[in-house]
Amino acid sequence: MAAIALACFFLTNSYLPLQSGSAKLSNAPFFYLVALPGLFSLFIGYLLLRHRTIDSRTTIWILYLLLISILEEIAFRLLLPLAILSSTGLIVSIIISNSVFATIHFFTLRWKLVNCIGAFLGGLGLSRLFYVTEDLALIILVHWFFTFLNTPSPPRDLMTHK
Repeated sequence: MAAIALACFFLTNSYLPLQSGSAKLSNAPFFYLVALPGLFSLFIGYLLLRHRTIDSRTTIWILYLLLISILEEIAFRLLLPLAILSSTGLIVSIIISNSVFATIHFFTLRWKLVNCIGAFLGGLGLSRLFYVTEDLALIILVHWFFTFLNTPSPPRDLMTHK
């Protein structure tokens, strides 16, 4: 994911789209300053209700999911569609970008086609939401929420089975 985000960043004139996509965050940061710890607290509460242990590994996992959400949204909702937009048009660039997004998730979501289809459809929904709101920070928060719902706990350690 990071490699795709970096490649798109360097292959496109990404400063202006990033600036435009984060304008709402810059203009009204209070919402995001409340939403970010609010979501984090919601995740912790959910895990506690499920009688899960909240430790540093769990906290790092939740923050990792946020980082992945940031990278994926910058790459697949903003930069990759922008990189191919001039040669394909808006709809095709969104479909191609979400196809790449879904294909990568085929490998990261337990090698199941149904997960790949879900990632593609979810990506289309996030693309639509981004197109309507032009709010990259909001899209990142939505992505983080659904990624947590899909994988609320870190993968088990193969050595310790924790």
